[in-house]
Amino acid sequence: MPVRVLVVDDESSSRELCVEVLKDLGYESQSVESPPRALEILEDGQIDIVISDVHMPDGNGIDLLRTIRQNHPGVDVLVMTGYGTIPEAVEAVKLGAYDYVAKPFKMDEFRHVLERLVEKQQLAAENRLLREELKTQRGFGDFIGTSAAMQKVYALVLKVSEKRHPVLILGESGTGKELVARAIHSYSPLREKLFVPVDCGALTPNLIESELFGHVRGAFTGATQSRTGLLAAAGAGTVFLDEIGELPFELQAKLLRALQEREVRPLGSNEAVPLQARVLAATNRNLESAIEKGTFREDLYFRLNVVSIQAPPLRDRMSDIPSLIQFFLDRHGGVDDGITGFSPEALERIMHYEWPGNVRELENCVQRAIALGAPPLLQVEDLPAALLGAVKSELAPRDPRTLQDLERRAILNALQTAGGDRLRAAKLLGIGKTTIYRKLKEYGLEEVSPAEPVHEAKVEKL
Repeated sequence: MPVRVLVVDDESSSRELCVEVLKDLGYESQSVESPPRALEILEDGQIDIVISDVHMPDGNGIDLLRTIRQNHPGVDVLVMTGYGTIPEAVEAVKLGAYDYVAKPFKMDEFRHVLERLVEKQQLAAENRLLREELKTQRGFGDFIGTSAAMQKVYALVLKVSEKRHPVLILGESGTGKELVARAIHSYSPLREKLFVPVDCGALTPNLIESELFGHVRGAFTGATQSRTGLLAAAGAGTVFLDEIGELPFELQAKLLRALQEREVRPLGSNEAVPLQARVLAATNRNLESAIEKGTFREDLYFRLNVVSIQAPPLRDRMSDIPSLIQFFLDRHGGVDDGITGFSPEALERIMHYEWPGNVRELENCVQRAIALGAPPLLQVEDLPAALLGAVKSELAPRDPRTLQDLERRAILNALQTAGGDRLRAAKLLGIGKTTIYRKLKEYGLEEVSPAEPVHEAKVEKL
């Protein structure tokens, strides 16, 4: 990624000279005339290095340094100073500045200091990657798996965790999008701050507005006391907006305004509250398609999609399944009961199943097998009904159905196993009740009665 530098100086000639040198060195740069303006830019999380003068009419470079060290520890600061204020520059170095240069500075000296600073940042990044490589022998953070698809995710998480800009996490239901968000938070400078997850699809429009933005007493019927919204309550931590594609259209404009202006206006209030938190969002929907249909704002999409991370489906990381199975056996007590794994026949079914419910469905499968099976090995008959039709040989042709067809079939199989009970079917699939009702509507299956089982003819009709 290119090195991005912010120059802070009230003297236009000095700013222009710095920008010219930075351009010659191949670095991206921008310049501002005051510390307050610099802090506004830093909030967007796009800066690696700040070059700041010590004395300016609208602020002090030392105070700016303190704020950067506290709120943006991943940003390095290089101080510029006149000969009369060198003691202050030395003090700045003691406070955490990388170095200082005296004005008027020599071009060669300035270039040399900058190049050393960039080398230092690159070395630190490489050291972090080497440290994390040891962890990826098993996985990364709370992830399990060392497949190529997951290694790409780990690398992206490490890159974006040091910054504060928004990240959009994409992926099918059950792929671990919240784990990606938590990993970004836990490897970031905000790790000691709050991580606040919000399910945008689980509440009615009125409730989600109050949850996100807060409200004052009397804002609506039943609002007997004021409440701080989650965006503000997270403080300088991280807010994770799960299922952002389900956010009501009328609230998308309010969220966009909050992200742009870095402030939140509670429901029924005329006063805004500062928004300090980093915002991460996730969805299993195609937002570009939603934009074309007019159900999602394009400007909000681009605001959230500064960087995107794709959580891979389980069918694209099949080599991770044995590790995941062992992890789930341990998590759900199978190992304690003397269960060592699955029989070769059962494992063959597992490895040839398409897993429309992804890792969440796999976990449910393992948990169910533990409940029904006996040590030491779990058998084919302990598997859910959906897996009993899995192909029995690597030489057998793959089912030519589309992913949507497979998802429909998995839902219907789960309904059949659950005797038509939607909530039980959702648990078997490892998805939430909101998701299964939405999927039933999407596939025109709302007429299926919970009181009677689903027949295979209904499945074949699809």
